[in-house]
Amino acid sequence: MNLVPIATSDYVGMVLLVALLFSSHIRRANNNRLEFKLFTAISILTMIGCAVDFLVWYADGRDGILMKVIQYVGNTYCFGVNPIFISSWCLYEDIKLYHSQKRVKRIYTYAFIPAIILVVIALVNNFVPIIYYFDETNTYHRLPLSYMYYAVDFGYVIFSVIILKLYEKKFGKVRFFPLYLMVGPILLGCILQALFYGVSLIWVSMAVGLTAIYMSLQNEFSYLDTLTSLYNRAYMDYQLESLPRGANLGGIMIDVDHFKSINDTFGHSAGDEALIDVARVITFAKPDKAIAIRFAGDEFILLIKGTTEKELQRIVQSVRDEVDMFNETEHRQYKLSFSIGYSIYNRDKDSIDEFLRHMDDNMYEEKERRHSEMD
Repeated sequence: MNLVPIATSDYVGMVLLVALLFSSHIRRANNNRLEFKLFTAISILTMIGCAVDFLVWYADGRDGILMKVIQYVGNTYCFGVNPIFISSWCLYEDIKLYHSQKRVKRIYTYAFIPAIILVVIALVNNFVPIIYYFDETNTYHRLPLSYMYYAVDFGYVIFSVIILKLYEKKFGKVRFFPLYLMVGPILLGCILQALFYGVSLIWVSMAVGLTAIYMSLQNEFSYLDTLTSLYNRAYMDYQLESLPRGANLGGIMIDVDHFKSINDTFGHSAGDEALIDVARVITFAKPDKAIAIRFAGDEFILLIKGTTEKELQRIVQSVRDEVDMFNETEHRQYKLSFSIGYSIYNRDKDSIDEFLRHMDDNMYEEKERRHSEMD
C-alpha cells in the first residue's frame, strides 16, 4: 500500500480545517449562535477523521497489539462518524435556513434514525464482523454491507438538496449558501472510494466541502448587519451596482419615528431591542423576493426587483399592518411607528444618488405630515 497519496490527502484536509477552526469569525460566532456551534463540531469531527484515516491505513497489515487497537478503534470511528457528519450537515442546513427548533425536533427525531442505526452497526462490528473484518495478518477487508454506508450518505445528500429546494420554493433563492460546493466533493469522494479500494478521499472531500461553505459564510458576514441580521449598506451597494441595464428596482425607505426618545427614555439596550423588532416586523411584512437592508442607524430599506408602484404601495401597507399587529400583541415598553417613502429606480434614467434621494424625500414628507397631524 502506497501511503504517500493517503497521507497527502489527509494532511490537506487537516490543514484546511485547522485554518478554518482558527478563523476569528468562527471563534466569535461560535459563542452565541447554534448553527456555528454545530458547524464547528462537524469541522472538529472531520479534522479528527483525517488523522484517524491515515493511522488506520498505516496500521493495515502490520503486526502488534498497538496496530490492532488502531485498526479497531480507528475504523469504528470512521464508520461511526461518517453518518454523524452527513446527518449533522442536514441539521446544520436546516437550522441555517429556518432557525426553528420546533421544526428540528419534529423532523430530525426521525431523520437521524438511519445515522443512529449505522453508528450502532459500527460498534457491533467489533464483536460480529458485518461491514469489515481483519484477517490473521491484521489486514482490513470490507464486506458487502459496508456499501450501505455509501447508500445512506447518498440519501442524506439528496435530503439536504430537498431541504434547500423546498425552502427556495417558499422563500426565494438563498444567497451565500452554495450547496453544490458542499455535496459535490462529498459525492465524488464517496463514489471513487466505493469503486476503488485503496483510494482514500471521503475525509478530504468533507474538508473541502466545509471549507467551500465557510468561504461563502465569510461573504455573508461581510454583507450582514450584526445587530439585526439584515443585509447592510455594502450589500445594497452591490445590488444597485450589479443591476442590469434596462431593469427596474423598487425601493422602500423606512425610518423609525421617535427612535431617539426610545434610547433616551429606556436606554440603549432597549434601543437595540427596538431595532431588532423593526427588522422582524419588516421581515414578516415583506414579500419573499424583497431584500431587507439596515441602511443606517434607524433607517431601513427594502429593495424589490421588477416591481411596480402599485406593488410598492401594497408592501408599504403590509409593513404598516405588521407594525400595528406588533404593537397590539408584543406589549413592549415602547410603541413602534414608521415614516415610509418609496421610489422606483431605472438604471438607464436615474443615478443611484437620485434613487436614494427620492426615497428619502418622500419619507421625510410623510414624517413631517405625520408630525404636523400629531401637533
